[in-house]
Amino acid sequence: MIRLVTVASVLSSNTGVRAAPVIDTKDDAATAYWAAKLHVSSENIAAAIQEVGPAVAAVRRHLRK
Repeated sequence: MIRLVTVASVLSSNTGVRAAPVIDTKDDAATAYWAAKLHVSSENIAAAIQEVGPAVAAVRRHLRK
């Protein structure tokens, strides 16, 4: 019998692999942290998230343009 599982459950069961970090747009402290870390304003972070989504790697790439 084949048992289907979610990707998240597979990733969480493998301790050597972590999900890609994302910026929590509902948490002002998280947005402010990433804005400071990436040396941009919170507004720039919000605009980048609107364009490419909340994944930190995608936001970094977008802000380098």
